[in-house]
Amino acid sequence: MNVPVREGISRIQILEYWLPLLTWLVVVYLFSTDRFSFGETSRIIVPILKFLFPFAPPEAIAFLHAGVRKAGHVTEYFVLGALAYRVFHFDHVSSTRAKATTFLFVMTAALSDEAHQMFTASRTASLLDVGYDLSGAVLAIWLLSRRKTQAVPERAYSFRIGQ
Repeated sequence: MNVPVREGISRIQILEYWLPLLTWLVVVYLFSTDRFSFGETSRIIVPILKFLFPFAPPEAIAFLHAGVRKAGHVTEYFVLGALAYRVFHFDHVSSTRAKATTFLFVMTAALSDEAHQMFTASRTASLLDVGYDLSGAVLAIWLLSRRKTQAVPERAYSFRIGQ
C-alpha cells in the first residue's frame, strides 16, 4: 500500500516542524551528560525535597529523588514524541504510519541516549530508562492522535513562527 507523502521540504516546514525537533534532540543529548547525573541533580533536587518534606528520612528523600529523575525521563521524551509526531504526521497522510515512524524515531533516540551514557564518567545505561522514555513518547502520540481524531483542524496543535 502506497501512502502519499508530500513532496519536498519547504522553509516553513523546516522552521516550524524540524527545527524544534532537532533543538529538543540537542536538549536530550545535554541531559545525558555528566552534568545531569544522579550526583549532580541531587545538589538541586534533594534540598527542594528536604524543604518540602522536612521530616522525611534520607531513604525517602533518595526514593523521591529517583522518582523525580524518572518523571524527568517521561517528560523529556513526551516532548520529543510530541515534536516528532508533528513532523511525521505532517509528512505522512496516514496517521498509523506517522505513529509508527514516531515510535521508531523516539526508540532510536532513547537507545542512542543510553549508549551515549555508557561513555560518560558518572552515568550508566539502563534499558529500564528506555522504557520510561518510550512511555512518555507513547503518551504524547496517543494524546495528539486522539486530538486529531476529535475533528480538530490539522494545524491546530502546531505553532507558527512569527505570530
